[in-house]
Amino acid sequence: MNILAHDVDAHEMIPGHLLEDAFGEPGRMLGELFAVADKLHPDPSATNMHQPEVQDEMAIDPDSIWKVKGPPAPSAIDLGRRIEVMDAMGIDRQLVFPTAAIGAMVIGGMNDFAFAQRFGGDASMFGDLSRAEFADRFVDAYNQWAAKNTAIDNRIRVVGILRTSQDANEMIAKAKAMVESGIRAVYLQADVPPGGVSPAHSSLDPLWALFEANNIAVTLHIGTEFFFLDPRWCLAETFNDLFQSPEIPNTNIQMFSTVHMAVENYLSALVLGGVFERFPKLRVGLLEVGAYWVGPAARRMDMYVKVFPGAAAAKFPMKPSEYVARNVRVSPFNFEPVDRYFQDDPNLSDVFCFSTDYPHVEGTKDAMKNMMAKVEPLGEEIALKFFRTNAELLLP
Repeated sequence: MNILAHDVDAHEMIPGHLLEDAFGEPGRMLGELFAVADKLHPDPSATNMHQPEVQDEMAIDPDSIWKVKGPPAPSAIDLGRRIEVMDAMGIDRQLVFPTAAIGAMVIGGMNDFAFAQRFGGDASMFGDLSRAEFADRFVDAYNQWAAKNTAIDNRIRVVGILRTSQDANEMIAKAKAMVESGIRAVYLQADVPPGGVSPAHSSLDPLWALFEANNIAVTLHIGTEFFFLDPRWCLAETFNDLFQSPEIPNTNIQMFSTVHMAVENYLSALVLGGVFERFPKLRVGLLEVGAYWVGPAARRMDMYVKVFPGAAAAKFPMKPSEYVARNVRVSPFNFEPVDRYFQDDPNLSDVFCFSTDYPHVEGTKDAMKNMMAKVEPLGEEIALKFFRTNAELLLP
């Protein structure tokens, strides 16, 4: 079965020595930190962000592009080559998320113990800036880069980052600037209440109205959930075998098994708080946090509107699961049994979407072939939904 697919989760992966070229002074700082980290924790793999010899010069081969990962992969650095890569992969449109900027946000929010554990504690490359100030400056520089690269081609949607502020008006003003810059998808933090309140609070309605009116995809993506749960839950001898990457530093099996919890909490607030009732055309993507939890979460919310008949959500004209099906899209990991999700929750068949995670290693080397083998037996309609039509909500 041949389907021209949409891809709801891909990345840039600019290595440390080229970060200054892309992001200016904050890029130089992060590049120096990646060099320090590589000395402390040498990474011989292709996904190492400290590879001073790497340039974006690898040939775009229809076979190798699925196998090569990390900064050496074609168009990991130069998004001017991304359309050619997408054509070779059979991808029509693609959301492109950050790599280094996710690392910068995590670095800015780490406590001193976690920073010392991962990076050795040397913060001299930040000069007079605190790590939090560095993260803010990096994200600002990244958003300028995102707007510039989104303008390359309508098929590439580089996702801007809207950081959480305790001031809802500040978030709304920054969101307006991002929309005016041409950014067509935004990435919100899942771990801290936006504007100091629930996402369902009326003070944030202008934010959701702005995104709805401009067909902006609102996304929650792995990388900002680490402060939702105390990291000490992972502090045990049996969890010392860490997997390192800029996107998910210091992660282990315990962290990955709970990676969806912050996003699920955010989704519950949106659904039960009436955001999708007030803004029926709001587009939300929950990406790279798995899909194994979506069906149970929808069923649980449906159950609780019956348990709490006096709640506002119990009086909405649609069930929580129906809002999820209409307004939300989720990308499963390549190792998940997505065929079972379609079978177990047919009412959520519009929710699940294909992604490559290119050029991150988590996307694996045979994502399209592997996922096609799972969904093709379910019939052409389901395969088309998974690989293309479901994702159109996030890629209008």
